[in-house]
Amino acid sequence: MPHRADILPATVPLGVLIRFKNSAATLPAVLAALKAQTIQPDIIIAIDSGSTDGSPEILAAAGAQIVRWDAPYHHAKVLNFGLARCAAECVVVLSSHTVLESPDALANLVAAMSDPRTACASGKWDEDPFYSDAIEWSELQAKGLKFCSIYSNSMGILRRPLWEAVPFDESLVTMEDCAWALEQVRLGFVCRRLAFRFGYQRSGSRRDYAFAAITFHLAKQHGLRVVWLGATATLRAIFSRLLPTRFCAKTLRLHADRLRASWIGKSRLPRCEMSSRC
Repeated sequence: MPHRADILPATVPLGVLIRFKNSAATLPAVLAALKAQTIQPDIIIAIDSGSTDGSPEILAAAGAQIVRWDAPYHHAKVLNFGLARCAAECVVVLSSHTVLESPDALANLVAAMSDPRTACASGKWDEDPFYSDAIEWSELQAKGLKFCSIYSNSMGILRRPLWEAVPFDESLVTMEDCAWALEQVRLGFVCRRLAFRFGYQRSGSRRDYAFAAITFHLAKQHGLRVVWLGATATLRAIFSRLLPTRFCAKTLRLHADRLRASWIGKSRLPRCEMSSRC
């Protein structure tokens, strides 16, 4: 966690934080889309976790301030490190692989923060209507917690003073974004989901078990139920998909990971090695 003395005081309204390592193939499109936005950030802070492909030079040419991260990459630790150095009231956390295809995406994110109750907002990964577009604690209590993130650090905005009070949880190997948003909603704030076009230009390693285990852990921590098939129905689904005519390896692994997570995820968090890419 960053020391209080290391957190720069906010001096501008809007900043963008980009974490990167060897992202020269995707950064030009990411930065071009950022430059094409109808509003522009006051500062761009880019955290380099060991690039050797010229990525820092690409970002510097776009006006970003480059800060070096020398320790092994870890999502929450790098985010906390970067946010401490991004001296803005609101910060858009943008993946080095996420292209904001809608030119008003940044403006929509900023507009969502006009409500002082809003802690964070991000683009929707899909059109699933299970949650509303303004998630409050009463909604989570009524509906439960799904295997998804209600907020994403791939293209999300957050209120930095709230992060100063509650940094990202560095005990989590992933889903630090969902955990942070859940805590803010529990404290009485709102998490907003926005519809705008974006492109995600990489596919990471499969983390279904980690996502499921952390979901069960967070649900237990906050007294929420997990929205899933349940152990019995999941076992039926697994065995039905073992039949040759219905076999789907990806779906089978997904069900198996969620079932395993339901048994051990409530008491033990995954301790997998995360990718050094961001």
